[in-house]
Amino acid sequence: MEEINNKKKAFLVNVYKGKEDNNVLDELSLLAETADYEVVGKMTQHKDKPDKSYYIGSGKILELKNAVEELSAEVVIFDNDVSGSQFNNLEKYLGVDVIDRATLILEIFARHATSNEGKLQVELARKKHSLPRVLGQGAVLSRQGGGGSGGGGARRGAGEQQLELDKRTIRAEIKELESKAEKLAADRRLRRSKRESSKIPIVCIVGYTNAGKSTLMNALTKAGVLAENKLFATLDPVTRKLWIAPGKEFMLVDTVGFISRLPHEFINAFASTLEETKYSDLILHVVNSESKDMLKQFDVVKDVLEKIGAGDIPSITVLNKTDSASPEILPSGDNTVKVSALTGEGIELLKSKICEMLFGSVEDL
Repeated sequence: MEEINNKKKAFLVNVYKGKEDNNVLDELSLLAETADYEVVGKMTQHKDKPDKSYYIGSGKILELKNAVEELSAEVVIFDNDVSGSQFNNLEKYLGVDVIDRATLILEIFARHATSNEGKLQVELARKKHSLPRVLGQGAVLSRQGGGGSGGGGARRGAGEQQLELDKRTIRAEIKELESKAEKLAADRRLRRSKRESSKIPIVCIVGYTNAGKSTLMNALTKAGVLAENKLFATLDPVTRKLWIAPGKEFMLVDTVGFISRLPHEFINAFASTLEETKYSDLILHVVNSESKDMLKQFDVVKDVLEKIGAGDIPSITVLNKTDSASPEILPSGDNTVKVSALTGEGIELLKSKICEMLFGSVEDL
């Protein structure tokens, strides 16, 4: 029996300046596949400054339209930050849905959030990201309007009135979601305060998405966290207590994966979750040794840690997936442990290193 493919066909676009990168759309392809799109085509263009109307160049837009029609693509995904008016111009010209990288990431978050807090944070990020697009519709309508009667100029039509209502509605929803998020953040701060008063150290697992953080969490604690070979397979943070030896126990927190060019709406909406890393005693920075972009991904995570105020926290670089890869160039740093979270290789050595950094010794292990 023939398998039915219900995936939407997606065409990927990247406009770049600087030197050409042949792999520039590889990560966007993985993101699209994680969101259950079928990638049917790709296009890149070197351009120092985005086109005001279509982002992609005026000459290239016709080539894009022809490719979309020829491949029966149902959505075009830009690897860039597209403005509201550009979205509307592109959709009108191409005749298909258009989304950008940030929207795609938020789609994936919406699929993978399971807790009430995670769902709320995703919804808040999506609302904040959608507002500029609604504002962009206003720019289109204002260009379409003409001079009306009366000294006040053009009278607003039904479309503009509905747009103003939409803006007010979204802003009210954002305010309500922010209020709910703050209550949940207060609860999280209270729980963290109780943990701090118990004097039990906090160890946070961070890393680029798909580095193997959840697999490592399971290897260390048998937590049973979902672990898939996908970007953002897990979104909600998981906390478990790990006992190593008498007087040597700590709380281990698995956090959401990082990615290059994270939408700023994500950073803002997930601030309370990311705070877990900011107040930790030790960070386990998991690195995917199989990735050809390993060093770049390592730097992305370090940059995000700096942005959230966790750059000076002691850390261990956990070089994961060494059962299937042995990179010649390694990230800089003294505290590096090679492991395979999947097979368990190096896990005991990692526990010893954690114990040494938290308690100053590895006795009784």
